[in-house]
Amino acid sequence: MDKKGWSLKGSLLPLLLLVSDLLLCQSVASLPICPTGAVNCQVSLRDLFDRAVILSHYIHNLSSEMFNEFDKRYAQGRGFITKAINSCHTSSLSTPEDKEQAQQIHVHPGVRENEVYSVWSGLPSLQMADEDTRLFAFYNLLHCLRRDSHKIDNYLKLLKCRIVYDSNC
Repeated sequence: MDKKGWSLKGSLLPLLLLVSDLLLCQSVASLPICPTGAVNCQVSLRDLFDRAVILSHYIHNLSSEMFNEFDKRYAQGRGFITKAINSCHTSSLSTPEDKEQAQQIHVHPGVRENEVYSVWSGLPSLQMADEDTRLFAFYNLLHCLRRDSHKIDNYLKLLKCRIVYDSNC
C-alpha cells in the first residue's frame, strides 16, 4: 500500500474514534428509566417516546455533523454527491416522500411476506487500495446514515404524535 493510502487511513481513524467518543461521552449513554432495585417499575408510553425522539434526533445531528465534516475534509471537488444520490442500500425500501404521505400510512400496516431487503455491501470498497474508491465508500456510508437517520427521526416523531397525542399535534 502506498504512503497516500496509509495517511488516509491514519486520518480517518481519528475521525471514527471521535465519532465513537461523541456517542459515548455526550449524554447518549442510556440511563436506567427505573430506579435501581425497583420492582414492577412502569414507564409511560409518552416517556418512552420522549426518550426515543431525543435519542433519534441526537443521532441524526451527529450523523449530519460527521457527513459535513467528511465532505469538507475529503470530498471537495470529487463529485461524490452525484454518485451517492440513489446509491444507499436502503433506497429500495418503500418509504413516504414527505410528511403528508407518511400521515396516510396505517399505524399497523401488517407483515409483508416474502419481502426481500437489501444488505449493505460497501465493506469491500472501504478496504480497496484505490483512494477514490475508499473515499467514496466512506462518503456514501455517511450520506446514507444521515439520510436514514433523518427519516427515522421524522417517522418516530410522527408515530409519537399518532400514538401519544392521537394525531392532535
